[in-house]
Amino acid sequence: MAARKNRFLLLTQDPRLVDACTAALQDRPAEVVPVRDAAKLGPLLNRQADLVFVDLNLPDRTLETVADELADKGELPTILLATGATETWDRLSRGGVLEKVTTVPIEAEQLTTLVDELLERSRFLHEQLVGESSSIQELRERVLLIGPTPMTVLISGESGTGKDVVARALHHYSGRDGAPFKPINCAAIPENLLENELFGHEKGAFTDARSQTRGLFEQADGGTVFLDEIGEMALSAQVRLLRVLEERSVTRIGGDTSIPVDVRVLAASNKDLLSAVSQGAFRRDLYHRLKVVELPLPPLRERRHDIPLLVQHFVDLLSREQRGVRFEGISAEAMDLLFEYDWPGNVRELRNLVEQLVFLGPRGQVLPQDVLPHLEAPPTRGRHLPVPTDKTPDQSERELIYFALLDLKREVAEVRGLLEDRELDGAKPLARAIYSFEGTDDARGKEIRPGPVAAVGRTESAQDPTTSLRDLERMAIERALEQVDHNRRKAAELLGIGERTLYRKLDEYGLR
Repeated sequence: MAARKNRFLLLTQDPRLVDACTAALQDRPAEVVPVRDAAKLGPLLNRQADLVFVDLNLPDRTLETVADELADKGELPTILLATGATETWDRLSRGGVLEKVTTVPIEAEQLTTLVDELLERSRFLHEQLVGESSSIQELRERVLLIGPTPMTVLISGESGTGKDVVARALHHYSGRDGAPFKPINCAAIPENLLENELFGHEKGAFTDARSQTRGLFEQADGGTVFLDEIGEMALSAQVRLLRVLEERSVTRIGGDTSIPVDVRVLAASNKDLLSAVSQGAFRRDLYHRLKVVELPLPPLRERRHDIPLLVQHFVDLLSREQRGVRFEGISAEAMDLLFEYDWPGNVRELRNLVEQLVFLGPRGQVLPQDVLPHLEAPPTRGRHLPVPTDKTPDQSERELIYFALLDLKREVAEVRGLLEDRELDGAKPLARAIYSFEGTDDARGKEIRPGPVAAVGRTESAQDPTTSLRDLERMAIERALEQVDHNRRKAAELLGIGERTLYRKLDEYGLR
């Protein structure tokens, strides 16, 4: 399968600049889309742009419109094409690590290097923080905003939400990414060893101290120290840590020399640190020193629509790490089960589940019965679950058919609403199938066949007299996906159906 072409938007009214950019990028799989009218930028951004070029020679009013459109797209790489000073844009835009300036006339090698750098930075962000939910989009924006600053950050959230991933992303965008990133789990190291790990010791400081040892802060000089589960840190170590944060220096155990360190501190906790402060288990002054900025991470149950994206992301990772991985997807019923589950272990639990399914799962699509044994507390209300009942097999089968008919009725109504909306909007009509039953008596058990097909709103016959409702539904979904460049969330909105319904239909029609 060929890789998708990058799609670059170029805001300019200068055709020579369009030619120069296109020529500079001719050797890479990219489409350069010229945009003369800034008012058209918003709709084009919603059709999945990978990078935006902005000609700073545009009028100030136009640049102001462009800056407003890009204000909510901080995770979109932007290259400014400047022939002189950039004061106007600097006043309008807050900038960021995904915004760079290059000079005009364009040097092809310099431009392609800059494009590759920004695309890689953007790719890293989206591969680390996977999802399209509003909470994840906001988190990516904040990482890009906070990353380049020297501020201390407290990352809070339940276990398994990805606090370590966010810490690495902050380091990556800090400007310190060429220096060490030193993580330590404060809950995993015994209290009497934690201070030694963090601050080091002098020779002879204690019985086994046969040589001088540099602590984590010295090892990370110029880089970042990540203190995970900081709520478990002993009070004595908290005092030393506060001194490091305030004085930017460390003193080794058994020593009296203050050693300057240039280190950014990131901390994380799955505990309510303010509650720990009130109980005397955590120092109030350290709490406020750490919480210069707080980044709360949402649990997976609050962003369930990211689950299919996360599953695919983990499958792709495992496929790259392990040759010969075969995974034929998750059935709609099993995906519904994943949506209904509360995920007490959050993203970490989902990744573990995907690993089990990839390496130990069935040949063929994953079904609910393949998932259930791996869930800590499975949902109990889904009708697709094998729960004990007092119904006879015939009663259960009739109930299953009844629910299936209700689903079909709802889905037909959704498609009918879509067709009616298209007629109201004046769009080109789709075909509509008319069904008839063989016979006029009891229709049960009779063959259902499509009758003559006519175009909606027309009297002449359609070219294809055998188009079924399933074909129409598939065509509508394919067309919606094409219109939004295969963004499934936007396709569901365009179709007027829920994302879960869309994912089920994608599986049903083999459109994944």
